[in-house]
Amino acid sequence: MKAVLNVILYNYLNRPIFDVFIDGKVGRGSDAYPSTGGGMVTGVSFDLGPKKVTWRLDGPEGTPRNGETVVNKNPLRLENIVQGAKYLGVHIYPDDTVELIASVSILGRTPRGIAMAQEYGRG
Repeated sequence: MKAVLNVILYNYLNRPIFDVFIDGKVGRGSDAYPSTGGGMVTGVSFDLGPKKVTWRLDGPEGTPRNGETVVNKNPLRLENIVQGAKYLGVHIYPDDTVELIASVSILGRTPRGIAMAQEYGRG
């Protein structure tokens, strides 16, 4: 089964990220927290099931790990999508975990992400 969704990236890191891919799709970036969630990639078709999210770290020249590709540490699945869902929030957290949230309307930042950003001194 497939789902066609509009993807919004939420980056809770204190640095920008780029080349964000969900199973090889999207390829966009996001500013550092709190300037995140401002762009959307429309009409992305996803197979339901396990997912892999990767992103590359960006930042000022000399920032450790610049250009490094990171892969989600937690198991991810896209399934049980609410009827009428149009959006997929891709929430990338400072601990290299990701949350995928399909919804009928744009939900914005997660409480977990806001708390983590504050904990890591970004909020």
